[in-house]
Amino acid sequence: MPTDKAYLKRQGANFLTLINDLKRNRQAAAEDLGISRAQVEKIITGEMDIPERIIERATRIWPVNKRDFRIFEDDAPEGVLVMTKERSRASSRVFARGGLDYYEYRDTAMSKVAPFRPEWILELCQVEDNDPENPRIQWNNGHFMHQFTMFINAVNFYYMEDRQKKVMAANMGDSMYITPFVPHTFATRRQDSQRLYQGKKGLILALTYGNKLFGDPQHELSALGGDIPHQYLLDTSSREKHFACLLKQQMEGLTISKKELSKLSSINEKTIEEFIRGERLPSTKEYQKLAKTFNISSLDLMPPDEFDKKVIVQYLKDSNVRDFQNYRVTELASARYLPYSKAVILEMKKSAPELNLRVPLHQYCYNFGSEPIRLQWQINGIIKEVSLNPDDSAYLKPYLPHSFSPMSKTQARLLSLRIAGRIAGEGQRELSHIGRQNLRRIYAEDALWYREE
Repeated sequence: MPTDKAYLKRQGANFLTLINDLKRNRQAAAEDLGISRAQVEKIITGEMDIPERIIERATRIWPVNKRDFRIFEDDAPEGVLVMTKERSRASSRVFARGGLDYYEYRDTAMSKVAPFRPEWILELCQVEDNDPENPRIQWNNGHFMHQFTMFINAVNFYYMEDRQKKVMAANMGDSMYITPFVPHTFATRRQDSQRLYQGKKGLILALTYGNKLFGDPQHELSALGGDIPHQYLLDTSSREKHFACLLKQQMEGLTISKKELSKLSSINEKTIEEFIRGERLPSTKEYQKLAKTFNISSLDLMPPDEFDKKVIVQYLKDSNVRDFQNYRVTELASARYLPYSKAVILEMKKSAPELNLRVPLHQYCYNFGSEPIRLQWQINGIIKEVSLNPDDSAYLKPYLPHSFSPMSKTQARLLSLRIAGRIAGEGQRELSHIGRQNLRRIYAEDALWYREE
């Protein structure tokens, strides 16, 4: 484990939060753990790491997990982390499928703070047609992570949709999104060999990432086990059925009958029964009445406007394109049910007049053009700068003022994928309700929950 001062201080604050939550002061925690109060103080102030034996004892006597004691490492303390083309090439590994070399993988810029795992993948399998039944194709079983992909020249993307094998004949700038566990595969399309990237085979930038189910929710489902996880599934066959699930969940959570709900909400019982059967949706006024009865927001009862497909393909020719100051912005594939997942191509012909970008999401960037790009950003009042050469990649923390500029007179191009971490959405609303005056105590606790004197 890391032992730098900043990490230990953050870990100490986390430890104090933990014993506060368990209603132990320093002395009680020391007695429970079989250590001195002085050792507890040193852990809290970041003067010492937490020995594994203390964590082992804590998990035996307290309702906590080992991972509760370990915090995220910050491997991008200056706000930006860069991986050069040379470092990426050094991570190369080739995996075979069906007895033949199939993919070459290379890492690109990844951070321990960020939710995504972006990979450069060269398609070693080549096909002469667009037949999804081509015997050279080796399908996978799908994977837990969401995946955004941008294609670099001639690549066939094969995927399963409604139990049918389909293919997208993709070229430079086309993109797609796939839901977790959708079987898929990729291959170089040889009929377009005159346009191969740098004279090589088909290439993709595949960025996998966890969303709200990754981490703690995943572990919670595993621990609950049995038939319980299935009970969380909402019906997605229609908006009416989806709403019915949300309504019944609120009724069961509050232990309230149809008759009592009708009485408290002033909605007649027949209408309530229609809601529960998934036969109709409430009006705006009815949503408000139900929400008031449950003491929740109306949004907590509303189904999505529409349900996304498991696979979303986006051809460059169909993408929305617009200008923003010195950038030409092209929107790439996205899913409506992931509102904090955005992907764009940024093209720039001239230097940015200022640090004119501020993205509230974790950001991954890849220079897939032929010209170097200047990345400038500000952190803690200091402006920093780095060059991103072709095939270099970078990670940027959220909310950093920054800009991209070409370092030559020709046009430069950059892929920018923006993904929320664990805070956006419900976490952000909860954070805002707790308020600015208590914000720091959430992540840097420095006080006991009561005054011992």
